[in-house]
Amino acid sequence: MGLREKVKAVWDEAMAPVFDDLAADVEVEVFDDAATTVDDLYGEAEGEKVFKPSVTLKARVKLERSRLVEPGGESVDVDGKVTFKTEDLEAENLALDFGNRVTIETTPYIVFRIESAGQVGDEFLLTKAWLRRE
Repeated sequence: MGLREKVKAVWDEAMAPVFDDLAADVEVEVFDDAATTVDDLYGEAEGEKVFKPSVTLKARVKLERSRLVEPGGESVDVDGKVTFKTEDLEAENLALDFGNRVTIETTPYIVFRIESAGQVGDEFLLTKAWLRRE
């Protein structure tokens, strides 16, 4: 067993259960691309966005207003972030995207930025999403 496999085993056996114990239930709604009319030029929804039914996932939640510095140097206000286990998103066949909705304790937020984290080999263990209040 190589180092990569050992790290993954520690994640699966020890760290992932702790993640779940410290996580909260959040509702995730992704776009229903087939039911949403999208502008061909800009790729933006024309009219109201249509979402698929919500899915409940465990996520680490940190709600606090802060400034996020984008890779290009621009800073923007965000209202918090959630961190999912990537395998949970994949198990539900959810492709988290910008503009998707995450509801935390009845308050809706919109995904503003997405980042993969916790890389082991080619696999990312975590997916972080920065949120703005809807």
